[in-house]
Amino acid sequence: MTSQQNLPTRADIFANALSDLDVARNGLSSSRDWLQSDWQPAGAVLTDAAATGRTEARRLIAEAKDLIDQAKRALYDGLETL
Repeated sequence: MTSQQNLPTRADIFANALSDLDVARNGLSSSRDWLQSDWQPAGAVLTDAAATGRTEARRLIAEAKDLIDQAKRALYDGLETL
């Protein structure tokens, strides 16, 4: 059985969740940056399917980042009441 001393505090749980959301958001930003990068050979265009996939991925990444921001705001609001 776990003793109470080994359990995190409520504030610790919220802080750790916020930290992990930051990691997730940073990963999404990195993915977005890769999708906006130049590639070789210079001037080569994407296939229609690849361009569509990239556009949809960028849209979904933006949506996911917005959802993460909403989750972070909810956690900050809750954290203030602990």
